[in-house]
Amino acid sequence: MRFLRSAAATFALAASVFALPAATASRFSPAAPLPFELVNLRTTVDSCAFNPATVFVANTGTAIQVRMRDNQCFAPGTPVDVELRLGAFPTGLYNVEVTNGDGSSVRERLQFSVVPRAEIAVFPPIPHPNTDYSGVWWNPQESGWGLSITQSARDTVFAALFVYDAQNRPQWFTFQPGGWTSATRWTGTVYRTTGPYFAAPGYDPSLVGVQAVGSAIIEFEAAPGGGSRGRFEYTIDGAGTVVKTLVRMPL
Repeated sequence: MRFLRSAAATFALAASVFALPAATASRFSPAAPLPFELVNLRTTVDSCAFNPATVFVANTGTAIQVRMRDNQCFAPGTPVDVELRLGAFPTGLYNVEVTNGDGSSVRERLQFSVVPRAEIAVFPPIPHPNTDYSGVWWNPQESGWGLSITQSARDTVFAALFVYDAQNRPQWFTFQPGGWTSATRWTGTVYRTTGPYFAAPGYDPSLVGVQAVGSAIIEFEAAPGGGSRGRFEYTIDGAGTVVKTLVRMPL
């Protein structure tokens, strides 16, 4: 049995690996996941025997089980690393079993721990969202433009707005610095980025320009009948405030 400990003071990873030597032992990515951060099992496989189409992840009640059925190979292939998605989990200790295709033979047993992140003790407490609003948001009655939102497990938001200007030319903007003013309200700065032609030979980073051009506010709420919707308010280049209602696009 082998135990791995994260160097981070606020997070912990307990891993116990059986039957496989250290050179082929699986591990978790990230090593110390935050609550509801996507966790992957990173493992070394034989490039010939591994069949991605046969990977199946299930919750058995006592463990997260990763089943893999091998191809039949005449000779060993090259060892390669692969990542297998386990999911996103609340605080707790989780057991993982790596088995053969029907789950009857366990190849490896591991554990990982999701520990609450450290919070700054201030009053009133710093607002944070209670769910993940990542996705592509749009107005179904206004096809052709939208807002792509990525929210990290640390609640940081990066968003890209793709719209058209007054001459009907495509434009895109990003929202980068910003923060949550409540569990459902995010506000930040809108940036325009310019740079070299995408098909030009080479790439000259000195030609990249980033300019703050406005501000944005997104207020999320639970939509009647299920899902979420957002009240999206933004101003760009002083052209007046635009207010839209968005819903998450089903993908």
